[in-house]
Amino acid sequence: MNCRERFLSALRLETPDRVPVFYQQLGGARHVLQASGLTIKEGFHDPEVFARIMMKAHELFRYDNVMIGWGDLLTEAQAMGSAWKFPEKDYYPRAENYAVQGPEDVDKLVPVDPVEDRFWSVPLKAGALLQERIGREVAVLGSTISPFFLASQLRGYENIMLDTVSDPATVHRIVKVALESLKMYGERISALGLEASFMDGSVASGQLISPEMCGEYDITYLRQLLERFRSLGIKTLVHNDAELPYLNQQIEAGAAAVHYNNDLVDPVKVFREHGGKVCLASGIDHGVLIFRKTPEEVEGKVREVIELFGDVPGLIMAPGSEIPFKSPLENILRVREACEKHGRY
Repeated sequence: MNCRERFLSALRLETPDRVPVFYQQLGGARHVLQASGLTIKEGFHDPEVFARIMMKAHELFRYDNVMIGWGDLLTEAQAMGSAWKFPEKDYYPRAENYAVQGPEDVDKLVPVDPVEDRFWSVPLKAGALLQERIGREVAVLGSTISPFFLASQLRGYENIMLDTVSDPATVHRIVKVALESLKMYGERISALGLEASFMDGSVASGQLISPEMCGEYDITYLRQLLERFRSLGIKTLVHNDAELPYLNQQIEAGAAAVHYNNDLVDPVKVFREHGGKVCLASGIDHGVLIFRKTPEEVEGKVREVIELFGDVPGLIMAPGSEIPFKSPLENILRVREACEKHGRY
């Protein structure tokens, strides 16, 4: 199997030749940017640069996918009116001003077609280039955030949480507009021929909101978006690296796969409840293990997860979240090498 076939077969709960490895956004960026001679800021502005950076990441790491999105979490919100700014150093942009300062701004929000925005269109155009150049070999994934996550980037998280108490109707109005923009994103990546998409749903956390609030403001709209993606033939991998993640609710909403940090859940319980029923992108610790420990320790953890999961299909090996910028190259590579060694079906 090639990388594309391996990754998509795991999402479909078929049996690949080995456990595939998931590459999130721009992990291990120091190696990628140094090897390519390109910058993150250039990638935000130019589809060709974006595509070349992602191709270099695959050349270096040989994970089983690339993504047409980075971990800035603001691309969709700026398209809908939130302002961002690029820092002096080469890094992701920062929020400068939110689109919704008060209830009076909600009526100004309108759904945005990604191809009509200067910045949101860049990864889509890069996706077309990646599909043409490496799409037969590597799984090219879309990348976006959940409707409630996008709403929080339009209003500010603290503000929108206060609104859930003082003005619930306003929160629902914001999330509904966000949902419509994200549905259009699904249509655009489907037109590119993408068969899978990453979706960050990390605000669905018991550390942040109650199960009832999560159900009302997050899962209700996530379910509608996942249904739309599914109707377009897109498998959705919902990411949630928060503490106390509401994984069960996200799975019940229709996620084809969930991606989480093993250190923030009970892996035995997750495997027992969902193994073989939904694809699980089981994330080993990225912030300490991959960033600071030895390649042998990384391999040991990968082997431990694979053995714990068992022989049923539907396991994807992954870092718990985006690999830190300066992580050792040997540790990044060892994740894949360990799957090749220990993850054969």
